[in-house]
Amino acid sequence: MHMWPSLAALGKVFPIQGDEETLFYYDTQEPDKPAIILIHGLGDEADSWRHLIPYLSPSYRVLALDLPGFGRSRTRTSSSLKQHIRAVLRLLEETGSAVLAGSSMGGIIAEAVAFARPDKVRGLILLDGCFPTDRGPDPRRMLSALPWVGKKWYRHFRTDPAAAYRSLYAYYADFDGLPEADRLFLRERVIARVKSTTQERAYFGSLRSLLWSQLFSVSRFTKHLRIFPGFIRILWGEHDHVLPLTTANTLRDLRPDAVYRIIPGAGHLPHQEKPAETAALFLS
Repeated sequence: MHMWPSLAALGKVFPIQGDEETLFYYDTQEPDKPAIILIHGLGDEADSWRHLIPYLSPSYRVLALDLPGFGRSRTRTSSSLKQHIRAVLRLLEETGSAVLAGSSMGGIIAEAVAFARPDKVRGLILLDGCFPTDRGPDPRRMLSALPWVGKKWYRHFRTDPAAAYRSLYAYYADFDGLPEADRLFLRERVIARVKSTTQERAYFGSLRSLLWSQLFSVSRFTKHLRIFPGFIRILWGEHDHVLPLTTANTLRDLRPDAVYRIIPGAGHLPHQEKPAETAALFLS
């Protein structure tokens, strides 16, 4: 999977277990600056942050990883939230204390890491993704987690690249308004992703693990959210049709001190559609 050109020089690979399990991440490698770790969502990669990293790097040492099984990170087993949490904890060993920023599923992973190591996580930035929410698991997601349903849906994209490309539209407020270089890059990336059996396994393993947590971990997340000592910032795209604005209501009630901001004109991935506005809210 190709890297976004301006990020290629920042790519690093950390061996976890020889060559069979490796963690890929971007790192601006400036240890004198405070660190921020960027965590992508389900079915995404570190390149999701390609436009945000240049805005953040003057102030932060920025690290953005491919979660295990996604992108260029290799794993021998089916991916899970626990595996993703361990990967972020491994980066925390590199950085010391850090701010964690998560997009969609990445927000839930960021929360779980913060609860495991509150001494190392200065704060959380949750971008169109958090837990608990104002509703239970999405029934459509639960249905797609069934192997004979979800895999049939996923694999049909392999023979219909145009449909794979069209599937991206739901995640943006105005996909056609993206620069042509972005649209071409995203087209190449989504086709490479659906053709990969490794990424298919990572997608469904992570999805089932995510749904399991949403069903059985509400009380644990609620308890830890109340006592987490760091700051919490909740940022949401105005036109997010994947997870609506109301998704964050429960978390806002649990943490009235959390800063909540809406990003105008953005869908589910504000850091791609409105990177300057998103970066300003990260840095403010």
